Amino acid sequence: MLGRRCPLAAAAALAGLADPLSALDEAAAAGLLVEDRAAPAADIAFAHSLVHAAVRDAISPSRARGLHRAAAMLVPGTAALSHRVAAAAGPEDSLADDLEAAARAAVTAGQAAAWLAQSAAASTGRGDEERRLLDAIAVLVGCSDVAGALALWPSVAQLSPSARRSALLGHLDLLCGRGSVVEAHLLEAWRAHDPDTEGQVGAAAATSLSAYLVTLQRLEEAVLWGERAIEASGSDQGARLYALVPVALALALAGRGREALARLDALPPVAVEVPREATDGLVIRGMCRLFTEDPAGAAADLSVAVSRLQAGASVRYAGRILFYLTAAEYRIGAWDDALLHGELAVSLAHDTDRAGEFAFTHAYAALVPAARGDWQLASAHVEASRAAARTATATGKTAAAIAGAELAFARGDLHEVLSSTAVARDLAQVEFPGVADWRALELDALVGLGRLDNADAALAELGAVPASGLASDAMIMARLRGNLAVAREDMDEAEESFVRAGHLAQSLSLPFQIAMLERDDGRGLRRAGDRQGAVACLRKARGQLASLGARPYVAACERELQACGAEVAPGAGQARWNLTASEAAVARLVATGRSNREVAVELFVSVKAVEFHLGHVFDKVGIRSRRALPARLAEAAGAATGATARRS
Repeated sequence: MLGRRCPLAAAAALAGLADPLSALDEAAAAGLLVEDRAAPAADIAFAHSLVHAAVRDAISPSRARGLHRAAAMLVPGTAALSHRVAAAAGPEDSLADDLEAAARAAVTAGQAAAWLAQSAAASTGRGDEERRLLDAIAVLVGCSDVAGALALWPSVAQLSPSARRSALLGHLDLLCGRGSVVEAHLLEAWRAHDPDTEGQVGAAAATSLSAYLVTLQRLEEAVLWGERAIEASGSDQGARLYALVPVALALALAGRGREALARLDALPPVAVEVPREATDGLVIRGMCRLFTEDPAGAAADLSVAVSRLQAGASVRYAGRILFYLTAAEYRIGAWDDALLHGELAVSLAHDTDRAGEFAFTHAYAALVPAARGDWQLASAHVEASRAAARTATATGKTAAAIAGAELAFARGDLHEVLSSTAVARDLAQVEFPGVADWRALELDALVGLGRLDNADAALAELGAVPASGLASDAMIMARLRGNLAVAREDMDEAEESFVRAGHLAQSLSLPFQIAMLERDDGRGLRRAGDRQGAVACLRKARGQLASLGARPYVAACERELQACGAEVAPGAGQARWNLTASEAAVARLVATGRSNREVAVELFVSVKAVEFHLGHVFDKVGIRSRRALPARLAEAAGAATGATARRS
């Protein structure tokens, strides 16, 4: 039927009047229609959706089809397609062909899928109908639009069984988190496909199966199926790159990160120079860099991928971009950015019904709030992650467990830390620090509770994990050994361990982990009677933690300083005005000079939502205009920096 907007000439024709322009004037005067004179085609629109509905409902079906046929003759190109669809009384191959052609040239995946679905409905042949409908599902699944794919799936379910249908269903199962049937559907597709005529179907099924096996940490199998997918891709470079993604990820998670990056060395080294069509490769390289001690490189790759996603690029791993970017920014100390991207990851996963990502997105979104002592927000994300983990893979369950342990550790609840890490232990999720740090959290809790024999056993288990060769892993291991030695009052072993950890830290840019090392070293020096050395380490740690806003850990350093007899001046810290995560994100972006529309694009929200949050920011911060916001935020940051400097 008629949309709310249409070109002026078409609207006149649709009115079917002898003097349409005069009638248009009368309708505008009566408040029924409005004209946008600034639009290139002099668009008009119904003044209200209720007026539109009343006009539409008053027109008979045959009259409406006739009006749409007339409109289709007056508007150019693809603008006529919606009128032709509405005018069609049944299947029409010429219309189906034009819709398919428009879909191939569409700018957005959503429009392409809609036209393909309409093309399928207009097809007279069963074969064309099925092919076009499966093409529509493939577009939606390819850009992780689960909601759109699920809305269309009832029609696909009526199609005859085929290898392609099973492959698409398996991929959709993967996105929805339906782990119990993912493998069965994908294996069914692989077995049913004809390698001579359906090579790309087999490649897609094997790629999805490889990605699923990664989530189960069946890494050798994941590499095997990924290699099969690469072989089945033949000369299709896009399919080969897509198949390489889970292979590289599996290699990185198996501690073979350099090998994983080598598989991606065809990509230009500078992120912005990677071709737009290779953005998925950019995403996976960012993930591999995160796992190979290059979180800054990971953030650079993933930030470019996010900007392309915001610009409308079709990215298969849209969810992973944001939650791995959150992890990278958390590690390099860009906590405000991590907070923003963690919330975005959650929002987009829920908006597109990607249930398979819920456990991960909420887990990563909990990291910064937990470390900063924002208990309400952190607890909400942890509980949401745990709820999603009930039906998630073992990796999803582990992500939820680690988030719970991080929150408990920040709160000083060591018994709860062990309850959370027990989930990962029961699942046999053995991973080296930096990928899943549950063992480090478990060891810190055991030492803190005085369960030293258990800590010895846990340290031995961690030492038995194949070495990754990463300095960050070795640093954390040395720190843990130092803490256990302090608890056993073996100060020589403690000093040796902390010195080794300090040497390793010199090559790293991991501010929170290094601050934790300084704090633990200072605590050990205090126990050894070196008050001066302890105070120096603790003040250094406190300054770094204060710059991150890690309030619970700043408080822990202050308690240690007080135990050393050092003066600890009360500090205002960073003024936060009790802003919500959304308000803080809007405030930070507006302070950089971005317009409300630019902020809305970056945050994937409406302009009205930005205006709503900004109003609350003004009220809480005590200003009346956006021009005052940068100075207000800088004033608060300066106060925090000055307080830290005075205490150093």
